[in-house]
Amino acid sequence: NIGRFSSQMYDMQQNQVLVPLDIEGAPNDDITYLAANFNRLSSTINNLLHIFQKFVPENVVRKAHQQQEIKLEGRQRELTILFSDIKSFTFRTEVLGNDIIGLLNVHYDSVIKKVSEHNGIIGSIIGDAILASYGIEEGVLDNKSFGAIKSAWEITAVTAELRRKMSLRRQVMEQKKPLTETEEKVYQAVMLDVGVGIDGGNVFYGNIGSSERMANTVIGDNVNSASRLEGLTRIYKVPVIVSEYIRDDAMQDPEAKIRYEFFELDTVQVKGKTEGVKIYIPIDKDCPASDWNYEILKPKFEIFEKGLKAYYDGNWKTARAEFKRSELPCAEVFLERMGLKSAPAGWSGIWTMTTK
Repeated sequence: NIGRFSSQMYDMQQNQVLVPLDIEGAPNDDITYLAANFNRLSSTINNLLHIFQKFVPENVVRKAHQQQEIKLEGRQRELTILFSDIKSFTFRTEVLGNDIIGLLNVHYDSVIKKVSEHNGIIGSIIGDAILASYGIEEGVLDNKSFGAIKSAWEITAVTAELRRKMSLRRQVMEQKKPLTETEEKVYQAVMLDVGVGIDGGNVFYGNIGSSERMANTVIGDNVNSASRLEGLTRIYKVPVIVSEYIRDDAMQDPEAKIRYEFFELDTVQVKGKTEGVKIYIPIDKDCPASDWNYEILKPKFEIFEKGLKAYYDGNWKTARAEFKRSELPCAEVFLERMGLKSAPAGWSGIWTMTTK
């Protein structure tokens, strides 16, 4: 038995995986007693690792298990950053109170799965928002920006499905009696809608803090930019906005080139930036949602892009006509912005955002 147990423990050491020792058929002696206690200890450690993994990224857990320590360290990495936020969250918390936790858990159960399925690592959950990074995992060859875009549209889809189920629930309730004013508020509160912003580039990735308390994080201008792009989804009334970096990076993947078409939305100078940046919506040709059907939207966005070119050129009269003809919600932003005015003197085509 000593030889058998030692052999099993040697295999565990080589594979760096804790599994119970096989004590079946072993006599009731001190060696078997030690093996049984080892099994209880390994079970406790595995349980702690499982709990640990729920609070920190999976790659950090693996590294801690392999190296038996976590250091304050980090380095520059080229990553893709996804930021997703629930719209009108303050209203929802005011209406739902403590029940908002249950709703968030339902939402995040689906969202986190969609991120993980495409090799994204959840960096943080901040109330109604999540931050995820792509490109962290060593040995993963999948295009990081393509994975982030797929996650973004799947997050949009699962949230839309949740709204559909809530709508069906309402129909059933209204067959019995009309909703009260309070019930109507609750219904509106559970109709979650999200925006997703994606940017990427060189960021600092690693552990910061102290020897007593540390956090695994990503820091950099592109992290802030992903959050800003998410905020713009509310203005342009689209579910997903990506940067030019994301478009160029994703289009290096042959499958992404076939599946998505990127339409330019605007050139903006977001708060905290000193230069204008082009922003895009990546239309998913396979998206099943009728609101974002590619065949319906393609001709509208082609008209919109004609209006956008005229807008950049300062020909606002032509731009207004094309934007109206496109019938897209995002065109309303420009119609309101231009009004009946002509382009200002020295017009650069860049719109400066005054809010985050």
